[in-house]
Order: sequence, then structure tokens, then C-alpha cells
Amino acid sequence: MKEYGEILLGIALAALGIAGIWVFKEQVLDVIQGVIGIVVLLVGAVFLMIGISDVREKGEEESTEGD
Repeated sequence: MKEYGEILLGIALAALGIAGIWVFKEQVLDVIQGVIGIVVLLVGAVFLMIGISDVREKGEEESTEGD
């Protein structure tokens, strides 16, 4: 019986979330638009760190192969 309560609570909260998004849709869109730049910046930073790490590893491999 507990499982059904959790399912009903999940449905109720999802419905409230959808209703909240609908009521505040302009503010939600503003937040999404503001977050896009931050997400792109963070993804770029991750790729930059991965690239730097790969270059360092390749340089270390080449220096140890020459010995």
C-alpha cells in the first residue's frame, strides 16, 4: 500500500510542478535564458580542462619514451 501512496504523491507533485511552471512561465523562460550562457561557459571550461589534461599526458608520454 505504501508504494501506491508514493506514486500518488509523485503524481500530485508533478501536477503541482507543471501548474507552477504554467503560472510562472514568463519567469521560467527568463531563468532558462539566463542559465544557457552559464551552462555553455561551464561546458567550455570542462572541455578546456580535458584538453589541457590530454596535452600534458601526451607530453609526459613523449618525454618518458625518449629516455
